[in-house]
Amino acid sequence: MGRILSNRVVLAGKAEVTEGTAIALAGADANNLIMDPKFDADVPMFKRKFLNNSLSPQGQIATTRGSAIAFKCEVKGSGTAGTAPAFGKYLKSCGFKEVVVAATSVTYSPESSLAAIPTMTIATYRDGLRKQTKGARGNAKYSAKSGEPGMLEFEFIGVDVDVTDVALPTPSGIETTIPFPLLSAVFSIASFQAFVSQLQFDMGNVLERRGDINQASGFISTLLTDREPKGSFDPEDELVATHDFYGRWKANTTGLLTWKHGSTAGNIVTFSIPKAQYTKIAEGDRNGIATLNSDFLMQRDTVAGDDELSIAFT
Repeated sequence: MGRILSNRVVLAGKAEVTEGTAIALAGADANNLIMDPKFDADVPMFKRKFLNNSLSPQGQIATTRGSAIAFKCEVKGSGTAGTAPAFGKYLKSCGFKEVVVAATSVTYSPESSLAAIPTMTIATYRDGLRKQTKGARGNAKYSAKSGEPGMLEFEFIGVDVDVTDVALPTPSGIETTIPFPLLSAVFSIASFQAFVSQLQFDMGNVLERRGDINQASGFISTLLTDREPKGSFDPEDELVATHDFYGRWKANTTGLLTWKHGSTAGNIVTFSIPKAQYTKIAEGDRNGIATLNSDFLMQRDTVAGDDELSIAFT
């Protein structure tokens, strides 16, 4: 039969009530516009290498059954201040806590308590085929270029669920807000407004599946066991008197790194990294303009931690 089109895809996701137990998905859970969805089955094969009078191989045995789903979303607000963006549910399962101030703001910052980081059931529906993972937690990456919308790239690691024939669900509740490009971003590092054309960061979540021989898959869910959030941007090179990139790097000097998308209430997204620390400075070139490739670490801001990054929707 065939005739399955790769560009007819709906993605749905929902937080699980019981960790590792798949929850039913509906059209209301497919409320995100997504790009580049990818499902990946992780089923290692056990090789049965017996010795006899023939070099022909024996059949292999499928072992544990994990899976992963990755996709991208535009960075934008819900359109209403104090209402969480549709992709907020995915941020929470990537180790962010959500603080809502009614009619004012929704702010995301890192979370370290596993009890507060829900697992998800996520599925791609590709023109009649459902490919699903459960018990999933994930990692989030951000990237943006001058004049383009910011993108959030999610990757969720979970437990495999059998591929089944399921009709495409009808999405509902999709936001109609249009993302703002990376312009008028009020970008600054340690109060210095560098000339930058692009930036990105990676939360660096370490994800580990929990082995469980009582499960048919060999796993129960995925844990977020550690994180090393880091990023980079590409400023024009500067005089030491203006901003001492190399000196700050060598002296372990930190500074507030901040920028934003948008200026309309309900669709303003502000990123704040209180203690960005340079970890590598390398020379670059932008069409004849001397630039730097500036890598940074997001340090904790206080002794308590969980404050190395804030993403505020206002």
